[in-house]
Amino acid sequence: MRKAILDTNIISYFLRGNDKVVNQLSQYNQFYDAITFSLLTYYEIKSGLLYKNASSLLNQFEQLADESEILPLSIATMDIASSIYADLRRQGLLIPPIDILIAATATAIEHNCLLVTANLRHFTIIQDLDCANWAE
Repeated sequence: MRKAILDTNIISYFLRGNDKVVNQLSQYNQFYDAITFSLLTYYEIKSGLLYKNASSLLNQFEQLADESEILPLSIATMDIASSIYADLRRQGLLIPPIDILIAATATAIEHNCLLVTANLRHFTIIQDLDCANWAE
């Protein structure tokens, strides 16, 4: 099984107990000791839970984060994101900047990982990015 980087929506589904996502992660954990996600995903999840004052889910997420591999932002990530942005803009296919940065973090170009997301519409337009939806 290929190493995966989880998008924000997949972690949200996991925290809410989505059966399909929970089952996929259970299978994934047979091959890998930890899940992997971007520092940006950490920000999106934590800021949303703080806003909603969802303390129980926040505690669950923080425990998950402690046990996970969280990929930092780097100059290489920013270089990839800049290229993705320029390519999409030339095509008239812009997506939210945070999605471009998550894609740059996950992309095979930098980490050779599969991006797992429930938002394939945003990510499948990015060249050289392999995606899967574990919530289907």
